[in-house]
Amino acid sequence: MADLILHHYWPSPFAHKIRMAMGLAGLPWTSVEIPRVPPKPLLLPLTAGYRRTPVLQVGADVYCDTHNIARALADTAPEVGERLFPGPSRGAALVLAEWVDQTLFPLAIRAVMAEALDTASPDFIQDRGDLYFGPGWTPEGLRSEAPGVILQLEAALGRLESWLAGLGHCDYRELSYGDVAAAFIAWFLRGRWSRGGEVLRHYPYLREVESALEGAGQQPAQEIAAEKALAIAAQTVPQASTGIQCPSDLVVGQSVGIRPYVRSSDPEVFGRLRALTSDRISIDHEARDVGDVVVHFPITGYQIRSVD
Repeated sequence: MADLILHHYWPSPFAHKIRMAMGLAGLPWTSVEIPRVPPKPLLLPLTAGYRRTPVLQVGADVYCDTHNIARALADTAPEVGERLFPGPSRGAALVLAEWVDQTLFPLAIRAVMAEALDTASPDFIQDRGDLYFGPGWTPEGLRSEAPGVILQLEAALGRLESWLAGLGHCDYRELSYGDVAAAFIAWFLRGRWSRGGEVLRHYPYLREVESALEGAGQQPAQEIAAEKALAIAAQTVPQASTGIQCPSDLVVGQSVGIRPYVRSSDPEVFGRLRALTSDRISIDHEARDVGDVVVHFPITGYQIRSVD
């Protein structure tokens, strides 16, 4: 198997989640650090313009979105899949992780950013505000909504705590990717929000999962420059298969556009359809610095359209 190359930056919460997943799975990985805000000239040639963090590169195959990356990691070998999704836990773990991303994180990022408006750089605030909240957001609106957002956040954390309590203590059950998703939100709140530690005191099962995964996967096997990662892609042939494996009007070879199905500043990504399954779409992309690569996106959470 080709090296797992993670394009990330260390403070990224979503990159932290994937690093924990690789630690839980026992997978060595190679680090490429990328800028926190655009432009990202040594990443976008690989991703057809996708700008979010992290991105997993395996030779000339490039995986975007953390749930898609988790599935790709699980598919590397049966024993890896069992570590990330032990027993019959795959469906439940993915549902929990998606709920954390779609319900809990949007509340957490609002609480964190409302507090950071006066301390973080204006460029960073503007970029993340546009990315997470879409056009038309304002600092004043973010501040005024914060008390109600925090009430929602604490209610959602209570639901997460109930889910984890139903699974039981970590000392007599196997951890899964669902636990990784829970630990990532705890790590984010504790590290970025002044009230994070105080609020997390009320959720002992969540704190237990956070502690069990502390430090997992945070040491790369090696670090390489972004230019070397581009050269690896250029020297490698994509391994992705070709074909349509689910009912669809889309056909192999046609041009498609892909973007997150939320209001955000994400650019639309374009490419030629290579493969489509019930949970992944793969597009062929060519750029001068990388040659031919295949970029993989999940179906869930993304809007896909024909542009022919």
